[in-house]
Amino acid sequence: MLWAWPSLRRGKHCASVCAILTLLLVAPACNRNAVKPVSDAQDRLSKLMNLYRCYTDKNQKPPATEEALREFGQKLSPQDRADRLIGDDLESIFLSPRDNQKFVVKYNLRPDPATNRALAWEAAGKDGMHFVALTMGYVVEYNEESLNQYKK
Repeated sequence: MLWAWPSLRRGKHCASVCAILTLLLVAPACNRNAVKPVSDAQDRLSKLMNLYRCYTDKNQKPPATEEALREFGQKLSPQDRADRLIGDDLESIFLSPRDNQKFVVKYNLRPDPATNRALAWEAAGKDGMHFVALTMGYVVEYNEESLNQYKK
């Protein structure tokens, strides 16, 4: 009887490993729709916000105009743009692909993680929804009423 115990133990171990592997393979299939993919508009607005925050960090004040922000972006090295998740396409990050309009940007507004205000947003958006970059440092999608509350 003692000789059977190690093989029994090995069998339980094998069963546990198989059960874990099965869960690892099945769980992702169940959660495919759980995480919403990032849209191109959301990605562009995030990059614009990152450029705005980089300008503010390096100049100790927020940009006053779009031209100042664009010029600053052109002067950044490719490595700086990569490190700050800005990317190399500085032209497209100012335009929303959902409404084909420039993002509305509140210049001279300091990004602040302690406040929750709209820093930049889609002018028209899509189906009554607008992607909005918040001063707290992230991009969300709001309806018109919510966007108006965060513009104040």
